[in-house]
Amino acid sequence: MVRTAFPTLCLIVAVGGLVGCKLVKNTDDPAGEGGMVSSAPDGNMTKMVEEIWQPRVLPYLQENATDFATLGPAIEADLDAAGEAHGYRPTSEGTPWNFATLVTGTVIAAETDTRAATADVDVDGDGTADAVLQLGPVIRGTALRDVLAFVDFSSFTDQIEFAQLSRALNTKAYETALESLSREGLVGRKVEALGAFTVRGKGGAVLVTPVEIALDEQ
Repeated sequence: MVRTAFPTLCLIVAVGGLVGCKLVKNTDDPAGEGGMVSSAPDGNMTKMVEEIWQPRVLPYLQENATDFATLGPAIEADLDAAGEAHGYRPTSEGTPWNFATLVTGTVIAAETDTRAATADVDVDGDGTADAVLQLGPVIRGTALRDVLAFVDFSSFTDQIEFAQLSRALNTKAYETALESLSREGLVGRKVEALGAFTVRGKGGAVLVTPVEIALDEQ
């Protein structure tokens, strides 16, 4: 389970029903418990995400998340080495690395007057943003889908269905972790967020899609 760095944090989203649940890594089942997720018979990606979110998606991210304080410098030093040690990509060279991470730091800026709201987080205390948390409701990218080792394009009907899966995962993350998050007074607050991001090259703050988020009490 995620270890909380701030004992006074007010947890925005509580994960229910996962007490004692742990994803066990096994070289015979690299995709995690239950094997690969395949296309739903009725093509309903929203329903599929509802079924796998609590038992598979959240435990996978919790088990595989690397603290961004460790991950950020590792990526800057050697992206491929960091990817091999902490990340995942569905194929070998040519596709970007995806990382599960725990971002702990201070919000130094927030853009909340847009549907693609974000919060900039300083992780290392140097006054600059290291990670940008997506707050939604518009969630960009496919990081949540692409970081999951038990999800592969070849198991789905076509690219359209695969894209629908990504949108369903992003929507679920917003509904469970972000929708009830207050947009007021974010700057200066301590934050902890579990999520995923994709890296296509070194440099600049990464865009993290949270699945759990907590703020210190005001």
